[in-house]
Amino acid sequence: MLLQPNDQWCWFVGADRHLMLDLGEEMLFATPYLQKKLICAENMRQNFSVEDTGLYYTFLDKLSCVATPSRRVQAALNGVAVARFYKPLMPQSWFFEPQADYHQPQLGELIGLDSGERNLAMMVVETSPSASLCISLSADVLLSDSKKLPVFGAIKVMNDRLFSLEEDTQLQEMRRVG
Repeated sequence: MLLQPNDQWCWFVGADRHLMLDLGEEMLFATPYLQKKLICAENMRQNFSVEDTGLYYTFLDKLSCVATPSRRVQAALNGVAVARFYKPLMPQSWFFEPQADYHQPQLGELIGLDSGERNLAMMVVETSPSASLCISLSADVLLSDSKKLPVFGAIKVMNDRLFSLEEDTQLQEMRRVG
């Protein structure tokens, strides 16, 4: 079931300090993002905006290859949350291998990152000419002894590390996770 945004949807920080989305009718969506990593006040209540709705549908469209509708909605809402509220990040490109072909991604594009041990499936939630903010669509991965990238975890990387998944067989990974 794909959720349709309406004027009742509202962002807030829950008692456990995670960003939440009130979907109305006693339904809540809990993001995995703690307030300390976000730009929002503790007592914030913000309506799901027109811009949020546009991002949500952009992400849903790009995620059409994900196996289940509920997983697509979950990824799309987490993407909106990161795009809207995540604190600015510095690129952490050193975890990933440079690519021979420079790729300038589009918003919502499904891209891959090569960690040396495996390829990760990601979705671009913010772009610039040199770097992109992405969320992981892959299962949890240990990038180093001290850095773990969980599913839906946000990371910013230089665009020279990205490769497109839209024509790649890497989509099989997402189908398994979804």
